[in-house]
Amino acid sequence: MKKILVALAAVVCALTLNAQENNQTKSCNNNEKSCCSETKSCCKKVSPHHFTMSLGYGFSLSEDHDALLLNYNSDSDHNSKMRHGIDYRFDYDYNFHKNFAAGAVFNMYNSFDSYYAGDKSLGSSSDDRWLFYVGPSFTAHTDLIKEHYTLFAKATAGYLNFRNAQRALVNTTDAYGNQTTTIASTTYKRATFGYGLSLGMSYLLSKYFSIDCSLGYLGGSVSKLKAADNTFDLDENENLSRINLNVGVKIKL
Repeated sequence: MKKILVALAAVVCALTLNAQENNQTKSCNNNEKSCCSETKSCCKKVSPHHFTMSLGYGFSLSEDHDALLLNYNSDSDHNSKMRHGIDYRFDYDYNFHKNFAAGAVFNMYNSFDSYYAGDKSLGSSSDDRWLFYVGPSFTAHTDLIKEHYTLFAKATAGYLNFRNAQRALVNTTDAYGNQTTTIASTTYKRATFGYGLSLGMSYLLSKYFSIDCSLGYLGGSVSKLKAADNTFDLDENENLSRINLNVGVKIKL
């Protein structure tokens, strides 16, 4: 009799546990967005690999430039326009903890402007400014807020490369002592240490996609510039710092 009671009790327990598991799975399937919360033990864990592609606006914090960068100093409107640019960004994050991730940042910034200085027949003066950045990153983020929102902060430090392609009107003297004006093209380059911090918010669309918005700062400066085989010491460091406002799509594979 005891053996029969024990067997019946085991069967009842097994059926009860199975029913609970089925109900939990059904609940998770009906509310898939809630399954992204780590507090839902019944749900399958989302992949920790997150890829974010974003596009945005960048504002340069540099106001003054060395005499080598002729156009910035010769035309104030040109200098002002060159402070605005387009920011392209790609982030990879590996979430090793529900609130922390390690990864890498790949960033590219560009601003361009041209203007006529003097005789238009000579062509326009212009600057094409590029900043390339790559470096490891560390991210801290909150749990889901109301099943849709996540706040995050990201810090990074790494390699920053500066390039400025300049076309400028310059005065030259020929072999006979005659002065003429011509267009000279020069590309200045320099690599340095860069660092950044960004704050943002993610809006969950599904278990695999979200929309990210972030406001960030990327800093760095150079004390020398190189053109062809020549290296020039600057009277004042060229400030490469800027503020970025980006919107992107995050994919969780």
